[in-house]
Amino acid sequence: MLSLAFGTICLANDPQPIPPPTVFQPHETHHGFAEFDTPPDFFEDDAPAEGSAPYADYSHSPNLPSFDHAPGGLFESIVFAESVEEDHTIRRGHILVPVNPTDSFSPSAKAVHLVFTVHKHLAAFQVIGRLFAEHVPDTDPTKWIDEDRADLALEDESGYLKFFAPNGTWQPGRYRVDVYMGYMVNTMNKMGTMRFSIDPKHVPAR
Repeated sequence: MLSLAFGTICLANDPQPIPPPTVFQPHETHHGFAEFDTPPDFFEDDAPAEGSAPYADYSHSPNLPSFDHAPGGLFESIVFAESVEEDHTIRRGHILVPVNPTDSFSPSAKAVHLVFTVHKHLAAFQVIGRLFAEHVPDTDPTKWIDEDRADLALEDESGYLKFFAPNGTWQPGRYRVDVYMGYMVNTMNKMGTMRFSIDPKHVPAR
């Protein structure tokens, strides 16, 4: 009887397990997202029923900054040029230098070069450029007409993209190059926009 009573007292004094608190407490805000089961999506009202909005639709968000400007961030400089040449450094490296920088080209230009330098980086990546005939007669401005990619290794500090005329001849007008960084093209990795014109009155530098 004494042993049974002692066991009963020990069981009565054992602490009862307390259930863990829920993720969101009704009286707490948790960074302003307490009312959401998941972080809010900018496109909840426009999202398709089967899931969130695809990357292509993010460009329509008023909450995202415009990328209709020259690329910044990782890019130290970026210019159009008639050509490009290699400048060897004392470290036996190389830097690609624009030749005759300009944003106006002759219809007879063989190619348009987009030459850039970048800040130091900790991973290899690609710079991707897509060419659009933005204001050219009888041309769809929404469809890209040429694409080029430059592979940058860890030691690379410069590079260039090279664009050719559709059907071998540049038509007068204004052209746009959308610049991306990474290994794929989507709105999330767009870095900026560059523009040049094809002018029949332009005389190439010699």
